[in-house]
Amino acid sequence: MFDHDAEVLAAFAEESSVRIASLEAGLLKLESDPSCASAELLNAVFRDAHSVKAGANLLGLRPVETAAHRLENVLDKLRAGRLAPGPDVCQALLDGVDLLREILDNPAAQRTLDADPRLAALTSLAG
Repeated sequence: MFDHDAEVLAAFAEESSVRIASLEAGLLKLESDPSCASAELLNAVFRDAHSVKAGANLLGLRPVETAAHRLENVLDKLRAGRLAPGPDVCQALLDGVDLLREILDNPAAQRTLDADPRLAALTSLAG
């Protein structure tokens, strides 16, 4: 899976780490105060998920891309007003962030994401 140049992968991991931290901070803010679900905040967290997904796609890192894409789908529904930022939605998104971190912390591990309940929760919310 990770047969790219070590420098490229290190840069992706570093950039993704920053994006994931930003995504998590925005989601924690949203979880603590759903009324702060401004277009600015929702667009920012969406961009973070999208950037991780795009980088993973470019490098062929399918598990990262899949998890980030599911996050992006739920965030897009929030941005469009088709989903409310309730506790269950925020928890599923935060669990998705944890999943992304796990994948990036051990990228060489073989993963079957289809069986991961965190991914299933995101898929269900994205409808």
